[in-house]
Amino acid sequence: MKLPTSILLSLMTVASVSSFSQTPFSVARSTSTRLYISSWGAKGPPSRRVEEDPDPETKIQSYLKAPEPIAARSNLDGTVLVSGWVNSKERTDETIFSFLNDEEAPFKFSKISAFVDDMSFAKKRLISRKSRYSGLLDKLDFVEATEPGALPTAEQLDGVKSWVINLGTDVEKISHVADLAKSTSVENIAVLITDGQSVDTPKMKEAVSSLEGCGKTFTVVAVGKIAETPEGQVPYKLTYANDVSSDTLVPSNATYSRDESLRILAECLSLESTCNKAIVFEEVTDVNATEYKLIKGLREGGYTRPQELDHMIVKGAAVSLVLSTFYMFVYFEAKSKYIYVCFFEILLE
Repeated sequence: MKLPTSILLSLMTVASVSSFSQTPFSVARSTSTRLYISSWGAKGPPSRRVEEDPDPETKIQSYLKAPEPIAARSNLDGTVLVSGWVNSKERTDETIFSFLNDEEAPFKFSKISAFVDDMSFAKKRLISRKSRYSGLLDKLDFVEATEPGALPTAEQLDGVKSWVINLGTDVEKISHVADLAKSTSVENIAVLITDGQSVDTPKMKEAVSSLEGCGKTFTVVAVGKIAETPEGQVPYKLTYANDVSSDTLVPSNATYSRDESLRILAECLSLESTCNKAIVFEEVTDVNATEYKLIKGLREGGYTRPQELDHMIVKGAAVSLVLSTFYMFVYFEAKSKYIYVCFFEILLE
């Protein structure tokens, strides 16, 4: 939630004045000249010492609320169709299926269908000891495309409730996805766009408009060039696709972890807060960036990945930047913890 500039300035004025006036919240100064002759030293025993508030720039998690339950979509059951994976000889592409089968996730899918170019090849890639032990094989089904690279037909989408799609850089196919979904049982659509530096931003915005008009719930996740770094290793920032002003979705040198992109896609499918949004994710390596500090703080504060992502979608780094900047002002000018807490509640409630 953004505060009007007038309110922010008023709060700052209160903070500044409080440092020079006596209020119920002022910190009384000691004028005692007693000598402390004790083994504890001049500060007295530890029980009488008051620790200074930590610097929010270095310990931002100290100012975050405890994680709370978040809203998940209510229709994450039935059949989910997964298309655009299990066509490469270089990898198994089992990760996205594992995320959709995760027992700790809100997914209650009774069937997970792999829509593939070559069914016999895909079965060799996905039928493994890991998929057997995880229970994935109990739900796994295979559907073969009419030709390599084709989208499923309306008949193949019959009975499908959620559709998870990897389109690479082919954003023009998004409009075909929207047209197909209109006349089928599909309720949720989750699309992954990769190599965003090769994606034309106006075309992306046009594609998103087609999804907005199909009457289905959708989420589009766009990232840079795929890298093989581990999931969760690098913090991220997000931008809504309609707010991107450059010619391409991400800078030319942008990369993104493969497993992290799949994690984000799966979590976006599950969250209520990501409904009907197209979001561009970029890795953040600058340790001084607000997003870097916030992501680290959320994780150190015990936030799960869905809670973390929901926080970034709903509140984002901009709130935490204002919060941190204002608190630093209050800390140095007014030394008033009460004023800070009031402002914190205004921002996050």
